[in-house]
Amino acid sequence: MEKLPTFYKSSIILLIFLFSNLVFCQNKQLKEIDKLLNISEKRHAEYKDFEELQIAKRANLLAQKTGDSKRIAESSYLISRALSCLELQKQSLSFIQKTFDQKYTQDDILLQAKLKEIKSYNFYVLSLKSQSSREQLSIIKLLKDKKDTASIRVVARTYGNIGNRYFDRNKLDSAFIYYKLSGNLLKKLDENKAYNSFSEHYIALGNAFSQKKDFDSAFYYYQKSYELKLKYEDPILFVQYMIFGNYYKNQKKYDLALDYYVKAIQNIEKHSINMAPFNSLYKNISEIYGILGDKNKQSEYETIYINEENKIASDRSKSMDYALNIIIDDQENNYQHSKRKKYIWISAGILLLIIIFIVVFNILRKNLKHKETLFTEVHSTLQEKEEIISQKTVETEELQLKVNDAYNEVIDLAKKNDPSFYFRFQEVYPDFQKKLMEYSPGLRTSELILCAYTFLGFTIKDIADYTYKSINTVRNRKQNLRKKFLIPTEQDMGIWLRNLTNKKTS
Repeated sequence: MEKLPTFYKSSIILLIFLFSNLVFCQNKQLKEIDKLLNISEKRHAEYKDFEELQIAKRANLLAQKTGDSKRIAESSYLISRALSCLELQKQSLSFIQKTFDQKYTQDDILLQAKLKEIKSYNFYVLSLKSQSSREQLSIIKLLKDKKDTASIRVVARTYGNIGNRYFDRNKLDSAFIYYKLSGNLLKKLDENKAYNSFSEHYIALGNAFSQKKDFDSAFYYYQKSYELKLKYEDPILFVQYMIFGNYYKNQKKYDLALDYYVKAIQNIEKHSINMAPFNSLYKNISEIYGILGDKNKQSEYETIYINEENKIASDRSKSMDYALNIIIDDQENNYQHSKRKKYIWISAGILLLIIIFIVVFNILRKNLKHKETLFTEVHSTLQEKEEIISQKTVETEELQLKVNDAYNEVIDLAKKNDPSFYFRFQEVYPDFQKKLMEYSPGLRTSELILCAYTFLGFTIKDIADYTYKSINTVRNRKQNLRKKFLIPTEQDMGIWLRNLTNKKTS
């Protein structure tokens, strides 16, 4: 009996030690989450959406373990943004709703507005234009009384996005109204800290003036954007180089355009920016070399463009597989998180019982056995999950091989001008003809075949060579189709066809 007080003291010391370790571990986890969130933001700025998604997901899993609502909400926001950039709009909307359900989000108006930004973009891509506009107006209303820098940036960006929507519909007068509203708000910001926002604003104005054929004004704003970057010694200049390249190409100053396109690529490579969103640079360079009569260089850059497009398609497929698995895993993690909370309460009860009934050896032994059983079950569950993940990996690789084989087969049939080309093309891309006929009923088979060649990325010269027609004939037919489809002059027809085919029916 004399040993009993010492036993209690030891138990209390043990409890204090365990609690202090728990606090230390949680603080360490919070620092790790913040580090992951910062890295994820950096990957977004580098257009590395897939890496942004992976890192944000790791942060989200850690945040779920700690139960920190702020970090759960912030990591979920990054996940929803990455999913949106990866063209997984529905999955992005699902994560946005989960983020709105977080207690921290309900108290943070700025985060609500940023989520609505992504929501608006998702609706726009899904052709739900009225819902997209409602979200934009909701952002402005939500932040109308906010005077902080971050809120002003979001509202200015929203006005700019509304202006861009009008620009896309060629309603330039309305676009300029909203660009002006955006510019007035930007003037309230410290240029030193918000120069990127100013730079993007000047590019939007330049594009609008270019659309109006006011090329002097367009060049003025392009130059302002470029000079602002130089003023603050920002080395990331590829966007400005691209804009100048496009400007000089439209002006038929091909040597200057070529120089700026090359500078853009060099700047992207130097700063490890994801090249995928800007792969059209290679195509533009190829076209300019063709105009300048350098067939070797034209062929060289055309090959780079096609190879990169194939790689992008492959990477996009892998990214989508991973992103979709994230949705599935998230449901499983929610279930596991619920189980972990239950185990925490059980463990807390066990510790309490240990302190009160420490002298009862049988109770202590029983609880230790219970923990061992739980550990065995968890270990068994982890092994089962590893087997499932391994099986899914094999299935994904097999599916990717099939997709690549079908694509290569269609390309081969097209090059041979094989009569079965279009039949096989429809098997590989079953939505292609349906979407085109819905958009423009009455298309002839020859027009559909020409669209199929363009969809696959073949140039006018390629199509002429493979189908034994003159280049002028193919060019005229493509021009007639562009008019029939109302495709803007500056937009690539192949990209337009792929966007139309991938578009979900409302």
